[in-house]
Amino acid sequence: MSSRWMKGLQLPGGLVFLGLALTASTVAALEPDALFDKVSGSVWSVRTFDAQERPLRAGSAVVIAPGRLVTNCHVLAKASSFVVKKDNVTYGATLELPDPARDLCQIKVANFAAPAVVLAPAGSARVGQRVYAIGNPRGLENTLSEGLLSGLRGGVGGESEARLLQTTAAISPGSSGGGLFDSEGRLLGITSFAARDGGSLNFAMPVEFLAELPTRAKAMLEARAREPAGSSQRRMPGVEVPLSEPLQPGDALEYVRIDKLTGNRSPVIYRLDKVNGDELSFNMGGRIEKIGGEVVSVTSPAGGMFDTSSPPGGWVRKDIQPGMRWHLDYIAASGDRLRHELNVTVGGARPFRVGGLELNVLHVGYEGWIYASYGTGASLVGTRFVGSALYSPELGRIVRFEGEHRRGNASATSEALELVRIQR
Repeated sequence: MSSRWMKGLQLPGGLVFLGLALTASTVAALEPDALFDKVSGSVWSVRTFDAQERPLRAGSAVVIAPGRLVTNCHVLAKASSFVVKKDNVTYGATLELPDPARDLCQIKVANFAAPAVVLAPAGSARVGQRVYAIGNPRGLENTLSEGLLSGLRGGVGGESEARLLQTTAAISPGSSGGGLFDSEGRLLGITSFAARDGGSLNFAMPVEFLAELPTRAKAMLEARAREPAGSSQRRMPGVEVPLSEPLQPGDALEYVRIDKLTGNRSPVIYRLDKVNGDELSFNMGGRIEKIGGEVVSVTSPAGGMFDTSSPPGGWVRKDIQPGMRWHLDYIAASGDRLRHELNVTVGGARPFRVGGLELNVLHVGYEGWIYASYGTGASLVGTRFVGSALYSPELGRIVRFEGEHRRGNASATSEALELVRIQR
């Protein structure tokens, strides 16, 4: 019977309209393959990395607006960087809106053209309805699973009206941050976790939470900024910590060391082990600094010339100002323990970017001679040394160092050490 013929029927009790409603509902529901074709292009995988670019976690994310995706905050925990990926296409991404209490984090991707999903109307989730999960379980991109919405649970994020979505659709590691869709391909929620040894007990955060992300993220970050320094609540999964925040044990300074003669690049990590009064111990005591950045000792020169030629106290002075000049005459405490005679000049301020943040830094130049040192004596013939540093008063440390030292005609060292990010 055609819908046009039904529309012409005049039946009592509104039966014509009931028939039309049922027909419309049937038309709106999609077959699983059609639903997958409609929304799978909007579900991407997320890959996270530590400070040495080693893989940490894999998860999923759903495109909810142009250049904006939502994933679970626990997917981003402890990551120094992360990307979104589909097939052979990869984009760098940054955290934009964190809501760790609800385990939802919005991320931003530049020049990203993947289509956004359609959001289901608020309150439309119904127990017993057919649902579909799309994610990347165990790295298997664009995996579709089917099930029922088996329950609506309260208490999410400490609010009684919050309704967690319980589903029988399969969710495995790597699915976190994927999409849970209704039969029309509309997003019902963000798949988040499965109960351990719980059979088909899988859960998703409801789509209604997405509208509250901007307000909740702003409130959380403002509350966090008011907490005392060193508070255990200041570090939350998926939340970017300002570069200028004091270091805490477990944090790491990630530099890259560049051999300017060969172009080879290698990571250099200074990991903070403990804080003892006003002293910071890195790399199991291999480098010890004062809280203000003054160098106490370097017994493990991981940073190459930056460490082996370091003056007592470090390359800059605490009272450093543009236009300052001073002379250095010292025997380096590590490496070959060579005698250095250097003239130091502080230039003006200039911009420098670290981890996407623009800093104002001071340029410091070094020029002089290095002598082979034996005991308390020294060779009378020196070799030329030229170096420079960019010092950030905001961070209280050098963000880039360059040095060139020529030991006669046969041997030369030319390298740079640059701060890439601070791993929190």
